[in-house]
Amino acid sequence: MDNYKELAQLVRSAAGKAQLTLMQGIVRKVSGLTCEVEIGGIAVPDVRLRASEAADGGQMLVTPKTGSAVIVGSLSGDLTQLVVLAVDQAESITINGGKLGGLINIEPLTQKINELVQAFNAHTHQGFHGPTGPPLKPAQQLNKSDYEDTTIKH
Repeated sequence: MDNYKELAQLVRSAAGKAQLTLMQGIVRKVSGLTCEVEIGGIAVPDVRLRASEAADGGQMLVTPKTGSAVIVGSLSGDLTQLVVLAVDQAESITINGGKLGGLINIEPLTQKINELVQAFNAHTHQGFHGPTGPPLKPAQQLNKSDYEDTTIKH
């Protein structure tokens, strides 16, 4: 038996008689960890935005933009316990409860740091015997690759 057939058989046996139900809808409103999704002209409230209901600050929350399309799945197979599985447009993404604040806009930060480096390198001040020279060893310009993590982009 090839790997794909074996995997399909394992999934079928694990799922039992439950059926996977997927639907596409439009987000009408968002409230905390749930949203209301319109599916086929029917407003469906309390669709979960996270996989679990556990209150854990380490989870990721993708909040869909109102009016955007989402894919909704039923965790129970009987159209209860609906959860958003994919979003077309995200209003916000919160990782680990948002404890560390927002992501950095890398280009403006690099520009501001390099302006500071230039000011430092050109700095002179009055001493007792006249002006002093610029620093003997100038600070180096920074490249965004020095501190940019490209695994998460915005």
